[in-house]
Amino acid sequence: MFYYAVLGVGVVVSFIFCYQRRNGFSVNNLLFKSVSSLCYLLTAVFALINNKDAYTYGSLIIMGGALGLVGDILLDLKGIYKSEEKIYLKGGFIFFLVGHIFYTCAIIYSLKIKWWLVLIAAVVSVLIGIGTVLSANLMKVHYGAFRRIVAVYVAFLAMTTVTSVISVFVSHFQKGYVLLMIGSVLFLLSDAVLSNTFFGRGKDKPIHFFINHFLYYAGQYLIAASVMFVK
Repeated sequence: MFYYAVLGVGVVVSFIFCYQRRNGFSVNNLLFKSVSSLCYLLTAVFALINNKDAYTYGSLIIMGGALGLVGDILLDLKGIYKSEEKIYLKGGFIFFLVGHIFYTCAIIYSLKIKWWLVLIAAVVSVLIGIGTVLSANLMKVHYGAFRRIVAVYVAFLAMTTVTSVISVFVSHFQKGYVLLMIGSVLFLLSDAVLSNTFFGRGKDKPIHFFINHFLYYAGQYLIAASVMFVK
């Protein structure tokens, strides 16, 4: 019951935040964002309470979600306190990066994915990270001093996505892992939009902010909801 209540409230609050986000950064929007992020975290918590068989998987997802919540706050502080935006941006990268390590570990551990599949996922992910930075001119983005951390972050983000795709086949299309995969892909798309917003030009309009956060919260809620259905 609490799972569906928190999920419902969270979806509504998150949608309101996405709409408000069109107006840019503010303390008021930071509060809305914090509540939205707390709700996806609580969704995972109550999902685990209802599905104790997913104890390890759920615990790791909750840890990843908690790190994401901190990352959310840091990225908004970047927009509020312009004089220290580089510090907050790097902090956001770090917290989300570690969060993706927890997400990836949750997948690998819960399904006992074979080492060679993990290796393939890692190689593909590293290539995606490197390719993202090398294609900066083509994508018309300028990473500047953030080139290295962008490459590393994208590699870990891609690792979550690639392993989530593998998990669908290894689990024989189990519902929980299908939700996880869709959530991971939406998360990836969200960061693609965010990359253009932060490092591109002319792509920080209200519609870009809305799309970025809509994809992000849809992804995080699906990842959190997957805990309810993983066996």
